[in-house]
Amino acid sequence: MRYVLRLIAITVIASLLSGCGSGTPSTTSSTAAPDLTGNWEFTTLYPGASTPQNIIYTGALSGQGANITGIFRTNTCFAATQDIDFTGSEDTKGNLTLTSTNLPNNVVTITGTVSSSTAGINASPANLLVSGSAPCAPINASFPGGKFPPLTGTYTVNLTVNPGGAANLTATLTQSAANSDGQFFELGTITITSGGCTNTFPVNTLFAGSPLTGNLTSNSGPPATAQLLIYLSSEPATFPIIMLLNITSTGCNAGSFGGSLKSQ
Repeated sequence: MRYVLRLIAITVIASLLSGCGSGTPSTTSSTAAPDLTGNWEFTTLYPGASTPQNIIYTGALSGQGANITGIFRTNTCFAATQDIDFTGSEDTKGNLTLTSTNLPNNVVTITGTVSSSTAGINASPANLLVSGSAPCAPINASFPGGKFPPLTGTYTVNLTVNPGGAANLTATLTQSAANSDGQFFELGTITITSGGCTNTFPVNTLFAGSPLTGNLTSNSGPPATAQLLIYLSSEPATFPIIMLLNITSTGCNAGSFGGSLKSQ
């Protein structure tokens, strides 16, 4: 089923972004360092690995200027539930340095140049340096990252259905501030109408970075459960937020759905 969802994601994203280019963000010209508070993700390929493996850090940054803190988790070297605490600073030219403070045998350092756009703040290029003895071997790699705007608001989407058809969806969502683990609660409801009936799914899930995932159970309409994936965008005004929804039901809303969210 996860393969089906990924296949739909690739198809939807390719159709929506075909022909779109990506520009190089300009460095900020503001005299004040921007506020970096929000949901962040940094990712790169593990340097020197014979098999491609992503290094991903997801979590929360808070603050600006000389007083930046962060809490991240990673899929590499450290336990998946290990909170990696950071402190750091950013000058008015956008030079950012974050250094871990709570790892007993390693130090993780992230450096980069923060740039501003109408969509928010992105740190690219950036560098990841992991030093120390264990459990993580030294790493020195380019490490671009980005900040995702809060997924808060009312969204609509005309979903495509596999193997055919269409559905209407409205999502009312609210993203909380980060908790003590650098994770964000997403609360709300998703209402979908297809084939003459309607299901409403409460959303209550915890996430950081992208995608947001959740297992949902309908509280109205035919009995149904759903797997939810939302691929966030650091620039939603240019690149869409993609929703995938796989519904298992004996009713009329069963199927795999995909489309881009539009804010009302």
